[in-house]
Amino acid sequence: MTLYQDIAQYSKSTNIAIYFRNEKIRYVDLLNRVNILADHFYSLGIHRDSVVSLLSYNCPEAIIALYALNKIGAIVSILHPLIPVKGLSDSIKDTKSEYLIILDARYSAYKEELKGLNIQTYFITALVDLNFFEKGGYKKKYFTELSDVDQSKVLTSTDKKFKFVSEIEINNDPQKVSFYLRSGGTTNHIKTVALNDKAIRYAGSRAGDILSRDFIGLSMLGVLPIFHGFGLSMGIHAPLMHNASIYLMMKFDGDEIAAAINKKQLNLLLAVPYMINRLMQNPKFRSSNLSNLYMTFVGADKISETLVTEFNELMKKHGSQNRIYEGYGQTEIVTVGFVNTINDHRMGSVGKPLDGLRVKIVNPEDRRKELPVGEDGEILITGPSNCLGYLNTPKNRQPFFTDAKKITYIGTGDIGHVDEDGYLYFKNRYNDVVKIAGFNVYLADIENLADEIDGVVDAAAIYVSKEEHPYIHLYVENHSKDDKLLKEELLNHLKAHLIKYSLPEKISILPHFPRTSVGKIDKKALIHF
Repeated sequence: MTLYQDIAQYSKSTNIAIYFRNEKIRYVDLLNRVNILADHFYSLGIHRDSVVSLLSYNCPEAIIALYALNKIGAIVSILHPLIPVKGLSDSIKDTKSEYLIILDARYSAYKEELKGLNIQTYFITALVDLNFFEKGGYKKKYFTELSDVDQSKVLTSTDKKFKFVSEIEINNDPQKVSFYLRSGGTTNHIKTVALNDKAIRYAGSRAGDILSRDFIGLSMLGVLPIFHGFGLSMGIHAPLMHNASIYLMMKFDGDEIAAAINKKQLNLLLAVPYMINRLMQNPKFRSSNLSNLYMTFVGADKISETLVTEFNELMKKHGSQNRIYEGYGQTEIVTVGFVNTINDHRMGSVGKPLDGLRVKIVNPEDRRKELPVGEDGEILITGPSNCLGYLNTPKNRQPFFTDAKKITYIGTGDIGHVDEDGYLYFKNRYNDVVKIAGFNVYLADIENLADEIDGVVDAAAIYVSKEEHPYIHLYVENHSKDDKLLKEELLNHLKAHLIKYSLPEKISILPHFPRTSVGKIDKKALIHF
């Protein structure tokens, strides 16, 4: 099935599909709106395999646009709503996008650059799903931005007067290219990953195994952005393919999450470690009726065992069965491929592979050499969620490796091992292993040790490659302790656990880290602090 077909089967369901702000969108209404917007798009000339760039925060119209384009069979290039101007231009050229669907509030940032591009631009808006007072706030907040928008090009899925007589031939091929997502790739350079519906929907198809129950009746947090495989596949599509609900948020807001939990509109959290950290510091979340929560899934970055323990202890205190279950995946396999579950979990691991996925641990210098159980090496993955490859990239720079048995794996560039019971332990990126004085230094080990110190919100170890004297610079985010005292505690703790070559030569204490859109530490930006 395709993504559109997954939700079309619930066209008569009165279950709530989307919670957004003070609104509730039921499946019957969601499908009507998807079909209206699909007609709009088709009338503009968007047909099967047309390439359309979609740039928006997580609002209902963005989700509806995504499914409308999928119904037609267009290829959707989903972009970061804060992508740099030059990045937007590069992506449009790279994907050969013919159309841009952009949230009205974001257009003014790119209008000058778009003048030089041969692309048809249309708008969606969050206004149609806001109440009277919120509409006023939205217009006031984005007054300047909205004044640049050509209102005749604003397409809305609530425009019931719109009539288009031509019949759309619904795409029914889950194997064709349907999405482009930008990724750092396994080489740390920006790549455009080509994906099909089969890959996008795979993790959701295993929802019963992941949740240890039916999805229906549950509501998943939909704050991770749709340009991120984890957010698109698990945060948005997985609930909707099971007649369940998503609690949609344009931006992370701990107070709103707490309120949604109390109203029983939210019981599954999908997050990255930074979000969990912020929730733990939020008094309204800590005092919420946390017994309404069922499970919390964390991915996209490694979470410290200390934070997991603190979070789980808070849940126990509130009589909640909710616990953190860590998973692991990459854009090249769309989303989570390994996950801990209620019935099958192990602290420190990122879980076992989903049914249908296979993992192999190999020598990163020679992938033909498979390593034994328990030994760290590069993680290779194969299964139904494999991407179709990188766009406009030669064969020798694709993420694939075919072994002697003619099985094609995704080479992740990540280091880890599998234990005797099949649990995967992710250690770090291969390029996060550096050599100082001939010794391997694991940056993730330094960060994990720093995370153990009370007061450390997050830590980032960076290798400074001075030819005459390479060293490690450790950055720490601190919100609560005296900087001098925290630095002393860090040094004593690190000296007790690390050889001298791994010991950071410099430690910088910062009130806040620069972050990427999904809450990861932006190490490139951090270097300039």
